[in-house]
Amino acid sequence: NAFFHYDLPFGKGRMFDSGNSVVQAVVSGWQFSGITRFASGVPLGPFVGNCTLPQAGTCYADYKPGFSGSVRINGDWGNGDVKAAVATATPFIDKNAFANAAPFTYGNTPVLGAFGLRNPHLLNTDLSLSRDFHVTEAVKFVFGVDSFNIFNYVRFGGINTNINNAAFGKVTTQANLPRVFQFKFRILF
Repeated sequence: NAFFHYDLPFGKGRMFDSGNSVVQAVVSGWQFSGITRFASGVPLGPFVGNCTLPQAGTCYADYKPGFSGSVRINGDWGNGDVKAAVATATPFIDKNAFANAAPFTYGNTPVLGAFGLRNPHLLNTDLSLSRDFHVTEAVKFVFGVDSFNIFNYVRFGGINTNINNAAFGKVTTQANLPRVFQFKFRILF
């Protein structure tokens, strides 16, 4: 996480002082701040398959014997047609790397991170521009605008890990919200 705050250098007593009282009233006292967050994706999983154990429910998948090559296929998460119907959407994990567990076993893939696979990473920046207006010594109001996900970065999520599902290895959801703006008005007394 990185947080930043900057008092803009415009207005009375600042680097850029026009000397004009009307201009000073409009441009003085503005503050710019924000937070940027980056996080690597958490391990992906569990990879599940059919189970032939009595009353076991769902079992973990097995690593497919003899599989070689890359388990990650078709580029980064979200490359390709992620809005297509499940049948024609781009898969990002090679289904040939996994198999249903052998009868009367639970499967040998770990709970998370089979083949070192991780969910998509997170990158987000939120920004704020605001100003305090002093009405009296005891009363002031704050006006500003906040933006969330200002660069409209899409974080894909919901990668299906059921090897018997038609959506296996495909991105099925978005894990964050699109760009949002809000205006704020607050009175302090």
